[in-house]
Amino acid sequence: MYARQIAGDNDTITIIATEAITAKRCVAYNGTHTQYLAAVGVALHSTDSGDPISVGVAPIEVVESGGACTAGAQMEVDSSGRVIDYTSHVIIGRAIDAATDAGEFIRVRMFIQ
Repeated sequence: MYARQIAGDNDTITIIATEAITAKRCVAYNGTHTQYLAAVGVALHSTDSGDPISVGVAPIEVVESGGACTAGAQMEVDSSGRVIDYTSHVIIGRAIDAATDAGEFIRVRMFIQ
């Protein structure tokens, strides 16, 4: 019914969620939380599978942390779409702010691939 991308402008696109999506977590091109994939952007709201989701694709987005994050460190995405310090997967950006624990919201300079 919908194409993968159904709308867009300079700072957002809309895609179809293929699983339940939580706001302020990274989203992949396939409509899932990225789980170590390249992120297309950050979910601007929560939604259920099959629904359209607005995804922020601005150079700087606010993202939920999956643990302690170091300001200035390269970021990757954990299995639930939250950012963590880079270890071995796809780099999706660089942290502007630090987080001391999971569930905090930090600014990330996104490297959309």
